[in-house]
Amino acid sequence: MPQRPPFEALFRVSPNAYLLLDRDLVILDANDAYLKLTARALDDIVGKRIHDAFSADPDAPETTHVDELLDSFARVLRTRAVDSLPVIRYSILVGGAHQDRYWSATHTPLLDESGEVATILQHTVDITELQSLKESLRSVEAGGQPSQQIEAGIMSRARLMQNEGNQLRQLFAQAPGFACFLRGPDHVFELANAAYEALTGHRPLIGRTVRDALPELEGQVFIGLLDQVYNTGQPYIGRGMRALIRRHPGTEPEEVYVDFVYQPIIERDGKASGIFVLGSDVTEQHRSQQELQAHRDHLEELVRERTQELVQSESERRTAEAALMQAQKLEAVGKLTGGIAHDFNNMLQVIGGNLQLLRRNLGTDETALRRLESAVGGVEKGARLASQLLAFASRQPLLPREVDLGELLDQMSELLNGALGRAVRLDVDTQAGLWPVSADIGNLQAAILNLAVNAREAMVGGGELRLRLRNQTFDAAALVGHPDAVPGDYVELSVIDQGEGMQPDVLSRAFEPFFTTRQASNASGLGLSMVYGFVKQSGGFVDLESEAGAGTVVRICLPRDASAPSQAPLASTASFDEGASAVAEAALPASGEAGVLKILFVEDDPTLRMLTGEVMEELGHQVSPCDSAEEALEQLARREFDVLLTDVGLAGMSGIELARQARARHPSLSIVIASGYPVDARQEGLEGLKSMLKPYDIQQVRTLLDGIRDDRTGGVQC
Repeated sequence: MPQRPPFEALFRVSPNAYLLLDRDLVILDANDAYLKLTARALDDIVGKRIHDAFSADPDAPETTHVDELLDSFARVLRTRAVDSLPVIRYSILVGGAHQDRYWSATHTPLLDESGEVATILQHTVDITELQSLKESLRSVEAGGQPSQQIEAGIMSRARLMQNEGNQLRQLFAQAPGFACFLRGPDHVFELANAAYEALTGHRPLIGRTVRDALPELEGQVFIGLLDQVYNTGQPYIGRGMRALIRRHPGTEPEEVYVDFVYQPIIERDGKASGIFVLGSDVTEQHRSQQELQAHRDHLEELVRERTQELVQSESERRTAEAALMQAQKLEAVGKLTGGIAHDFNNMLQVIGGNLQLLRRNLGTDETALRRLESAVGGVEKGARLASQLLAFASRQPLLPREVDLGELLDQMSELLNGALGRAVRLDVDTQAGLWPVSADIGNLQAAILNLAVNAREAMVGGGELRLRLRNQTFDAAALVGHPDAVPGDYVELSVIDQGEGMQPDVLSRAFEPFFTTRQASNASGLGLSMVYGFVKQSGGFVDLESEAGAGTVVRICLPRDASAPSQAPLASTASFDEGASAVAEAALPASGEAGVLKILFVEDDPTLRMLTGEVMEELGHQVSPCDSAEEALEQLARREFDVLLTDVGLAGMSGIELARQARARHPSLSIVIASGYPVDARQEGLEGLKSMLKPYDIQQVRTLLDGIRDDRTGGVQC
């Protein structure tokens, strides 16, 4: 239901019958006088069209002039002016039966802010008795005789009208809202209630024009609106309008806010004779609304700020989650790659070992030797590939030392320029006071050169490659996407190219091993993977930013050198061709001549177990092979051994755990771990542990065992 007008209280208690309808003639409301007059309950008629709520008598349709009623409403909607029905015959249902009635009705349009009819107010008077009197009068006049009935009816109607007038004046004076009646085009006050007088400071009003009585309204909108309503005959509804009114004599006008209706009084000729003003002082409500609005605005601002914080936080969370997922994916791929490299090294170990043994029996057959050398070269390439895989898995042997990255780039400038070619300009920007880092200089040079070559390949038409060095300090929040990195000081090397950039799907896979977008046959797809693994193994991290058509930025962040002494690797890897030459020079094993070692050899690969066992036996040692850590512990419990040589990646109990248990039970036992990656003995809690990197050759095995034999015969326990 639309919002009720401000004169609702007057509408409710008026002794006159009023009915409120919408544009579709649906009943919205009715006052008590109307309900009493029509013998209806409000719930029975609200929501119904008027001609449905008050339907015609089916037995005597001529007693209900529905068409006249609807025509009147149609005129109101069309003209937006008051329409009257002096007399209309319209029967109503009373007590279950229709009664023939006569009515006098006035239909007043109530306009909205756009000037269209919003609702229609019907004022109805039951004139059935008066109509009966008129008919009686006609009969009497026709017979030439006076009638006492006519006189009594007239007096009764006069008393009724007098009582209604008195009641209406009382209601007008006591109405809670302000009200007044202005007569004529100059808007002369004829009536004003107590509320209107209080609003205007109790000054003299009656008989004075608005301009004379309320001069402070001059220049405000109200007098112009009065002129408009009087001249057009169209009502005006104002809501929360600001007015400056002098509330006390000799004081400045005060700011008030009012809701009001200017309702023109239309005469029979269709012209306005005056204006009825009805309204309410809503100053306090307006101030409360202003305070409420200010509070709402403040809350909305807080909500906006909080929403922005949440959006930013959510964006940062998603970015961090994506980075963490990428790091976890690369970690998983790294573990898988490390396992593959381990198995690959085992295969290379078998192939390389057998090739070395074959070489001893070939003699001087040059064709056979050439083929053997070719096979050894293939093993060498395989070993390098395994080394690259181990680099991605962060398991390659490193020789970390203090490095000044600025000096390193200066030393590499000629090498970098040669690799980039004439089409690419090199620009190096180094921050003054650059911190030193701790890194393997060979792998660091390889990483920088690798990134430079990648940048050159991306800049097909040439361009500029920028190498920028900066000191950076990262807190935990900045390292969310790098779970292995530790908050602290880092040196950041940014490699910035002007190349083609990467699509998102390429960017997400850039660090994966064997992934490449190059067409060249020599592109292994391990370049960025090696950089990633090397930096991670060095305690740093790598960030990659790229957009298609906008170039690529690779940021390598290495931790600041803490001046800790560098640790040499526990073993190094010799090449197969060097090992093969050494075997060719040593036709007979030398170690067996000086002393025999009792070796417990644990390897779960049967081919490698057989080959390595044969090599150690040819070197003159006693070898007891087994394929699991559990079997090795059983043999250690039954007999004594000088050396435990075990593979690190055994099924079930690992080689590291086997070494721990063997050391605890047999402290004098020399222990060697064979692995495709270096094992940090101190980190594993195994001081004095020796390691041998796969793929190893016969000469490495000889050297290792000779050293153990010398240590043991010299009284040194390993």
